[in-house]
Amino acid sequence: MKKLMLALFTGILLSGPGIVQAAPASGYSQFIESLDSILSGATLPVADERQVTGRTGFLAPGQAGQVLSAANELLGYPVVWGGASPIQGFDCSGLVQYVFRQAGITMPRTADLQFLVGKTVAISALQPGDLVYFTTYEPGASHVGIYMGNDKFIHTSFSKGVVAIGDMNDNYFGQRYYGAKRVL
Repeated sequence: MKKLMLALFTGILLSGPGIVQAAPASGYSQFIESLDSILSGATLPVADERQVTGRTGFLAPGQAGQVLSAANELLGYPVVWGGASPIQGFDCSGLVQYVFRQAGITMPRTADLQFLVGKTVAISALQPGDLVYFTTYEPGASHVGIYMGNDKFIHTSFSKGVVAIGDMNDNYFGQRYYGAKRVL
């Protein structure tokens, strides 16, 4: 627990001037309260303004709506290899696992294992909430995103360094499309 608190405090200190106040001298519990108040007002980086505006656009019904709503809330969060939570940041499969858990669905941890779950869906039949897979750094399903509709998907963009909206028609993703699965 001490290591986690130290990591959080260090991250806040490194995030910029004027955000962190000194811990009160009167005790650990007051320090935690102070840290909580700082964290509740902290903002995370956002790739660009276009991703922020995407947060208010599309609503899907049922579990797909829950999944997309949870994913939209994570736009702009940092991309971290091996990350699977808002505190850590996310990699692609960690993002999917976290978001689906918010809708009550347990998913495996890695993209290749997630690809084994659900029903195969043709690209022409994609629906919001479906998972789209790409071959990137290794053969097979090595990158995953959550389909939003209109050829857009939410994923972890290592080039932007944040959770972002990708385009199925983008030259990079178009050439690397591997398949899609419906879990919902």
